[in-house]
Amino acid sequence: MINETVIEGVINHFQNDDDVYINALAEAMDAQPALLAFLKQESVDILLEEEKDILWYIVLVIIHSIHENGIDLIEINDDKLSENEEKNWTVFQEQPRGPFRDRVTVFFENYAEEDLLAFVEDTLELDEESPVTPVGREVIFIASKSIIDTLLA
Repeated sequence: MINETVIEGVINHFQNDDDVYINALAEAMDAQPALLAFLKQESVDILLEEEKDILWYIVLVIIHSIHENGIDLIEINDDKLSENEEKNWTVFQEQPRGPFRDRVTVFFENYAEEDLLAFVEDTLELDEESPVTPVGREVIFIASKSIIDTLLA
């Protein structure tokens, strides 16, 4: 399991230097062409530009947290990623309507990467300054969960 300390270290690393962040993002996408295609697909295209930036940031933190934890990254298989996304959307849509946190609780139950998923949820927390819309929040959460599932399968 990737713990909160590793995740916070990665976040701090990228917050201090935009060049490091941009270079790391370019490297990560070069190494994962299926992930790049996934992040450019139609379902993600409905996001506002600010929401897309948040999704890219979350993905980079996920990838580098996995790496910092000493886990070798596999190249993502686009079929497996799509399968995980479909499964996650199904679970999400089966949840009763209500607050977002209540609807995503099911994803945390017996989930090995609870801290990574909590990072995603916390990043998507809505407040007055957040550019994330309710629909964008759902799309980013499901996409991020699907990426975690695929990278750590």
